[in-house]
Amino acid sequence: MRLLSWNVQYGKSSDGRSDFSRILQYVKSLGDFDVICLQELARNMTEYCIPDQSDHLLMTRHFFKEYRVVWGSGFSWPAADGDSKLRQEFGNVSLIKSSLLDFKVHQLPKPATPGKLQMQRVAIETVVDSKIGPISIINTHLAFHDDAENQQQIEHLCHLEQERVAHHQEPKQVGIGTYQEAFLPSARILCGDFNFTVDSWQHRYQLDANWIDAWQKCNGDVVHPPTCGIFDAVQWPQGEHCRDFFWLSPELESLQVGISVDTETSLSDHQPVILEISI
Repeated sequence: MRLLSWNVQYGKSSDGRSDFSRILQYVKSLGDFDVICLQELARNMTEYCIPDQSDHLLMTRHFFKEYRVVWGSGFSWPAADGDSKLRQEFGNVSLIKSSLLDFKVHQLPKPATPGKLQMQRVAIETVVDSKIGPISIINTHLAFHDDAENQQQIEHLCHLEQERVAHHQEPKQVGIGTYQEAFLPSARILCGDFNFTVDSWQHRYQLDANWIDAWQKCNGDVVHPPTCGIFDAVQWPQGEHCRDFFWLSPELESLQVGISVDTETSLSDHQPVILEISI
């Protein structure tokens, strides 16, 4: 299975030019993927959409017609121009080429953050078939402006993982209709822009919660390649560093895994991260 995760910054490149079609074309140029997880797409928001590209979700659907498209926005507001048919939305999209068994959009915690910028964050969970049974892939983008908010969101995702494991340990009673046996994931992959660095306490928290950092699994102590700040020194004055990850649940530890970061493109302030796993 080949997966891509990329914070595409609504098509805004490091030279300040916005063109979401370039993002879609570049993703296509990277080859075939079973799952594509993108963060920071916009719909009908003039702050992020240029006039002839008002709906990034619609563009994505048209460009990747062979994929099932799962959209998750933290909000849905009336269009600024008063058009009742349009909504302002901002979020993530997961594209599934294989069989889509189930999906959910999780709203992440949004605690009060006095005096700080904040938006509602989400995590898209898709469940696909694999050699080891149903597998969950969570595509997310965590808070940037407040560490406490970021931590609550991490804890929420860890709680979802603990819940998955508990359902395996103590199976439910099976019934009919809504109570029938569902597609309980046998393992989970968590990816996206986590807005914490490798040397942060959040990264350590993830490891202590039994998540496996896919880069460390493949490369040991070799430093993570940068996933943002390579080309955009204005937004990232600290320079290039890593804040985008693939995390694996323990069931995947014995499998063959490969991971790479495309450090060549400047089409976003973040870089595409590619995971290949033998499932």
